[in-house]
Amino acid sequence: MNGLGGSLHWQGFTVLFLPISQTFGITSAQTSLLFALARAENGLLGPITGWLMDKFGPRPLAIFGTAMAGIGYVMLSRVENYTQFLLIYILVISIGATTSFMQTSFVALNVWFVKKRGLVMSINSAAFRLGSAILLPIFSFCVYRWGWQTTVLWFGIFLLCFISPLGYFFKKSPESMGLLPDGDEVKSENTDHAEELSGYSWKEAINTSVFWFLTLGTALRISIHGAIFVHMIPMLVWKGVTPQNAASYVALLALFGVPIIMIVGRISDKYGRPKILAICYFLSALSLLLVNVSHKPLFLLLSLLLLVGSEAGSGLNWSLVGDLFGRKNYGIIRGLLGPFYNGALVITPVAAGYIFDKTGSYELVLLMGAIIYIMASLSFLIIGKLGKTLISNNN
Repeated sequence: MNGLGGSLHWQGFTVLFLPISQTFGITSAQTSLLFALARAENGLLGPITGWLMDKFGPRPLAIFGTAMAGIGYVMLSRVENYTQFLLIYILVISIGATTSFMQTSFVALNVWFVKKRGLVMSINSAAFRLGSAILLPIFSFCVYRWGWQTTVLWFGIFLLCFISPLGYFFKKSPESMGLLPDGDEVKSENTDHAEELSGYSWKEAINTSVFWFLTLGTALRISIHGAIFVHMIPMLVWKGVTPQNAASYVALLALFGVPIIMIVGRISDKYGRPKILAICYFLSALSLLLVNVSHKPLFLLLSLLLLVGSEAGSGLNWSLVGDLFGRKNYGIIRGLLGPFYNGALVITPVAAGYIFDKTGSYELVLLMGAIIYIMASLSFLIIGKLGKTLISNNN
């Protein structure tokens, strides 16, 4: 689901950025606002959808959410102005896609795995990147060959016909099937406990200092990751790369990230996630600083590849939520982070667009992004020190 559908939804926006702004005659800040408001909506609904998944399991939301996103893309192909595009993208596509592609998969994986949680969540993150590496150049070619309206129509039909039915294969929990996490079988004398899930309640979680440092670190790293990837192709065009070659750069970054993300996930299972996350975001900060001073295409590409640290951090961040607070209420606890990191994402992409509109440059955006990545890195180091007791209790 994520490799074929989620990858194009999340990474496809940067391909659509310039064509949309040209079609409707809008600024970079106005185009960024589409993505920013969609994230604001997700922040408001995150705790609700998380609670629904904890209660009913991921299957119904996976099927419904993907179908809703598909219908939204079909509707998007018929819009005639910026306002119509904004309403459909936020109220239909974003609600469906956020529920099905992002929250559903991480909730399901956290329930099913403990010992190799970091690895499986990293595989899930790698699926996004592998899908992007393969499909993003094709998506870009279609957009510039047949137009973005025709391309999103095809994408919507694809989601409805081929991706939404995959939600049927989700299962509520291993306990509901007489199993334990990681595929272990329940011994006969323990079957009375097969339906029990352990973990902190959401009220207990928010009363810990670790939760708030986790909120801070997550908000910092997502705010810049989102802004950079929304503006990735416009940023590379600013550096002198053509739009279609820029899409290939993004695809190459995604492809390079696939094995790295899985290796980092496996290492984090063995050595702990906070330190690995801190390293990932320090390297991401270095990447933005190098991109800022890069002028030759090869040097620019090599500098960009260091941003794989930010890509690898996604799965580790959501694994850390499970490490700290357990399996029982993972969906709602993860959802409670949403208003904060999505609130930050309302600001950063629009701010990046506004800065470019005023200065004609992304230099300040890259410098500020590097500083915020370093702050995120320090936050995860603090979480590692504060969260040792919580992690040991949940493993």
